[in-house]
Amino acid sequence: MSSRTVKYSRIAALLFISSILTVSQVPAQDISLESVQALEEWRWGVISYNDGLPGKALLAMERAVTLNPTDPEIREWLGRAYWRSGIEDAALEVWDRLADEGLASNALQNRAEQLRRRLSGEEEIPVDDEWIPLVAFHGFEDNIRYFERPSSARSSGDGSGSLLVASYAGGEVVRIDANGTLVERYEGGLEGFDRPFDILPTGDGRLLVSEFQADRISVLSLSGYNRGYRIETWGKTGRNDGEFLGPQYMALSPGKDFVYISDWGNRRVSKWSLDGGYILSFSGFEGPAGIVCDGERVYVADSLKGSIDVYDPSGNYLGPLIEEGLNNPEGLSLLDGDLLISDGNEIKRVNLLTGELSVEASLGAGEHRITSAFTDENGNLAVSDFNANSIVLLTPLSTLYGGLDVTLDRVRGDAYPDIVVDVTVRDRRGHPISGLDASNFRVFDGELSLGQPEIDWSSSEDNSISLAAVIDLSGSTADVEFLVQGINDLSTALNSADTLSLVGAGVKSVVHDVSPEKGLDEFKLLMEESIGDRPVQWDAALRLAATRIAPDRNRKAVVAFVNRLPSSAAFDRYGLVETARLMANNGVAFYPVYSKPGINSRELDYIAAQSGGESSYMFSPEGSAAIIREIRRKGIGRYTVVWNTPRSSGYGRTYLPVSLEVIYINKSGRDESGTFAPLQ
Repeated sequence: MSSRTVKYSRIAALLFISSILTVSQVPAQDISLESVQALEEWRWGVISYNDGLPGKALLAMERAVTLNPTDPEIREWLGRAYWRSGIEDAALEVWDRLADEGLASNALQNRAEQLRRRLSGEEEIPVDDEWIPLVAFHGFEDNIRYFERPSSARSSGDGSGSLLVASYAGGEVVRIDANGTLVERYEGGLEGFDRPFDILPTGDGRLLVSEFQADRISVLSLSGYNRGYRIETWGKTGRNDGEFLGPQYMALSPGKDFVYISDWGNRRVSKWSLDGGYILSFSGFEGPAGIVCDGERVYVADSLKGSIDVYDPSGNYLGPLIEEGLNNPEGLSLLDGDLLISDGNEIKRVNLLTGELSVEASLGAGEHRITSAFTDENGNLAVSDFNANSIVLLTPLSTLYGGLDVTLDRVRGDAYPDIVVDVTVRDRRGHPISGLDASNFRVFDGELSLGQPEIDWSSSEDNSISLAAVIDLSGSTADVEFLVQGINDLSTALNSADTLSLVGAGVKSVVHDVSPEKGLDEFKLLMEESIGDRPVQWDAALRLAATRIAPDRNRKAVVAFVNRLPSSAAFDRYGLVETARLMANNGVAFYPVYSKPGINSRELDYIAAQSGGESSYMFSPEGSAAIIREIRRKGIGRYTVVWNTPRSSGYGRTYLPVSLEVIYINKSGRDESGTFAPLQ
């Protein structure tokens, strides 16, 4: 099925704005046929925008502004259409003119300022951003015991925004949601836990729990009727292979197929497969503690020696990383390629390239003992303070004072008087905020609060995917058939609730929808005629794929299988930057997959970086299906909220403004938009 594409160049957009804004200085006239037609075009533009059709929205908005260049609402929406289409400098030009004329709301001025900073290349987030306390969850509060002596707190890893906490003295694992509410207790069944020390989600619906006093690893199910119950154990008390004397910290290998476990009493680290098979051990420690894996290196903290040592995956010693400057190093984790070390009342950071050691954060004076520090799904640092019996969330200073970035993706009035809104919530670093509930949202009609909306849907609870796969048809039949293997891998990893669209990228790109279970035979027939087309117009193919899935609220991604480097004219039709921003502004992540090393495209990698995706190769051991697992794992911070508007619809011709505020602990943000009810 082909898609109509609208040709908009950046220069043409700016020339259009210049012409209509000159006209807009003319005083408004009485109601005329042109103004009536302008309102009708504006109405269809708003509806198209909210239907996820940026091209149609832009056409309608430009016609509306041409007919009535003085209407500030129409001009604001023209800027929105430019922004959604990826033509951001044109959007900023429109919004800045409105601000200069005193016609821009506070929300619009804030959005324009954010856009200006990014377009100008200003560094909005300081490099030395400071971590400060956002909130502390205490073990005992209001006569309720939540946990006791937390030794580890990690993200649940399921997109819910919640934390799993090992309650060492309480003998249980607890789940705390994004707002700090205790939602579940896992007690390990009738046998219970004996001093649970560390917890490790494996990504396949299981949770590993190291039991220090029981000398074993318990495996819990996090799904189905067994949720929260022990389904198997690894190891027993002893000094032989596959036995423990006080297991503590755990870490998954990069491929998530092995787990490393520090064995305090045996002064060693053991490596196990995820099916519970013992593999090997390596020793030479006085007090083995935290572990983390990065590539082909395994870093182990020795709390008694005050050192960090480095090993390969087979347990061969590669040398020390840190020998001085640490007091009592315990938990280890990674942050932006650097190593974080829990050390007394401080979290220290090591640059793994230079070995430079610095203090990243501190809990201040007092009897603190930080046993772990891991990033959560909402961009915070979850710190376990064993002695203070608390979990402290640290957040970057810039995101606290910068507030939340709230974007109303779609506003629908089809079920008037119910208003249905898809909204994305991020912090100022662009990190999605997951796990919010109705208490985090406030609806406004102007400055009048309408209270809390209902949550109709949340990406924290639904990890369905809307996927568009693009295949490069510029090679031979054998080349293309090789790339089809990657699409087959993707297809087999999809669920029945997922959607899949396929785009053949040649001189002319064609899109075809298939269900994940039906395979690719029909698409193969459609693309046979195009194999060998050159050059590929990559911007047209990617925009076609992105706009196909843009209206969806699911996790959205375009995966492109690439045969050859793009030609010099591959982005001449719509532009590289504009294509990247169209994807980013419609919540579509881009994943280029190259047929072999050596053909990495800087242009395609740029789009991936801008949209939140990443590049890979066809021959990677994980296969293309690993991309699907990564897409499901990532939070997107998207919600659908519903409320009843008190406004009259004007038989479908009255604009219904919408304002939504989001409050997450001590951060907040707000956005405005609107819609129309159906015509009557």
